[in-house]
Amino acid sequence: MGRKNLFKLVTTLTAIGVISAACPVYAEDTAASYISSETGETDDSLDGTSGSAENSSDAAENNTAKYNTVTSADNGVENISSENTGTSENGTSSEEDSGEKAGDNTVTDASNESVEAEIVGTDSVSGSSETANATEESSEEKREETEEKEEKDIALEIPVVSYAAHVQQKGWPAEDAVSGTDAQTYAGFTGKHLRVEAIRACIKGDQNLGITYRTYVQRKGWTDWQNDGAAAGTTGQSLRVEAIVMKLTGADAEKYDLYYRVHVQSFGWLAWAKNGETAGTTNLSRRVEAFEVALVKKEEAAPARSASRNIPYLTVPTVTYQTHVQKYGWSLGEVSNGATGGTTGQGLRMEALQIHLGNTTGFTGGISYCSHIQRAGWEKEWKADGVMTGTVGKRLRLEAIRIRLTGEMANCFDVYYRTHIQKFGWSGWASNGADCGSSGYGYRMEAIEIRVVPKGSGTPGSTANAFWKYVNPHAGMDAIAQGYSSSTGYLLMVDRSAHRTGVYTGSRNNWQNQKYWLCSNGKASTPTITGVYRLGIKGLYFWSGNTKCWYYSQISGDYLFHSVIYDGSSSPVRILDGTLGAATSHGCVRLALENAKYIYDNVPYGTTVVIYN
Repeated sequence: MGRKNLFKLVTTLTAIGVISAACPVYAEDTAASYISSETGETDDSLDGTSGSAENSSDAAENNTAKYNTVTSADNGVENISSENTGTSENGTSSEEDSGEKAGDNTVTDASNESVEAEIVGTDSVSGSSETANATEESSEEKREETEEKEEKDIALEIPVVSYAAHVQQKGWPAEDAVSGTDAQTYAGFTGKHLRVEAIRACIKGDQNLGITYRTYVQRKGWTDWQNDGAAAGTTGQSLRVEAIVMKLTGADAEKYDLYYRVHVQSFGWLAWAKNGETAGTTNLSRRVEAFEVALVKKEEAAPARSASRNIPYLTVPTVTYQTHVQKYGWSLGEVSNGATGGTTGQGLRMEALQIHLGNTTGFTGGISYCSHIQRAGWEKEWKADGVMTGTVGKRLRLEAIRIRLTGEMANCFDVYYRTHIQKFGWSGWASNGADCGSSGYGYRMEAIEIRVVPKGSGTPGSTANAFWKYVNPHAGMDAIAQGYSSSTGYLLMVDRSAHRTGVYTGSRNNWQNQKYWLCSNGKASTPTITGVYRLGIKGLYFWSGNTKCWYYSQISGDYLFHSVIYDGSSSPVRILDGTLGAATSHGCVRLALENAKYIYDNVPYGTTVVIYN
């Protein structure tokens, strides 16, 4: 109990007669002591220089009992003697028990040795060796109490941050968390998949220190700065906080460092941010689930905490790429994040490409890619992180590309890309290693655009026609053709089941398809013959009843290549039956007029004809 409070208590008790009746001398001396203290004078009786609590005389024990049972107005018991007990300069212990009577001035111990001590007008009390030991113990207890009080006083001088989170389904908490370097305290929840929607914070314990902060909110971006307990974020809108920034204000801001960190969906606790740095994520569509704050003296380390990432802030990596273009080389420079690399409308081929990622701190992995090159096809090995794909100085066009992310990048992000292809224009968007461009057509890639986006956030545009691949419809016929010979350099092939006719040039095992046409062959009752034949006689047309068939070339006997059926006019103008791609003829192979004419005009007599299936 402080001196002023004690003085008030004693004065009150004196006024009502409690102390004056029991111990009038003590009441007078106590009042005098506090008056002396108020004027700045030293009063030893209140600073621990009074007599011992233990005295060998019965009178002293009786008086001590009196002092220790004084009852206050609210029925509480105040141990007055312990408030005023201490060690005198000469090592002996004294207490305010000057005797049973106010007039008694001294008490002599067993050794008849006495020491005088001033107790506001009364003489000192001499103590025995037993009394001295008790004094030492009492002194030690008082010293420990004093040190504990000093430590508490110092602790109250260190400011703290009080902070809270408005959490999905929970609202604001009943009590705010308080910053500290030892106890791990945070606002929000971990492991419950609940979003933080707003935060608040204030400084306690230092009027010259304040705090300001803001949050990055889903769909809204950064909020305005808020100060000293105001909310930053939203409530009632079901919007997540994704990142926070905090910093100190006021005259004492330079004395401290403010550390803060966040627990983020999918990533867990990130590392500590400090004094205005960003903590959390942006553009990743990840919620903050909890946050923690620590205020420490300047240049002291942040609290030791485990974290799943070694940085406080995560965002979408930057993808940068450069194209090597016919006539320009690498001179067009690097572009990033969806910008066009290469050219359009100039008829220039891309020949090589380099791709790399930036701003990847906190994530493992990278980016890799491979290209489809003129005459060479797809590269056998993937290139990565800035290494060139394609060729330089060989005048070979890129025709298609594959791009993918690797490592943790692939788990957190999607890569999208599209290409500008000769004759086709811009392709649809491909992603994560899929083919983009064309193959089999011999068309050049002219430009490219690449984007990296958070996993599952959706495509930048249409994915239709991301890749044009020429599928060889006559691959099966090509393979069969290689086993035949022909004396003319031409080979005719007919697939009855597919209703297709092919024209080849070359030689055995080296036939190249030149034409591949729909045809109609014999129906079930009048099927087209199968086998190997030699092309025979040719004619401009023949009559079939009242109809004409134009540009016929003989397969064998009455089996012919000829046009679809026209009327009997002098020229092929009006078609009576133009069916193709079906089994409808009387055994001949019907073709479109221009295709029948091609054989009539170009394929020599004696050419091998193969009919199968």
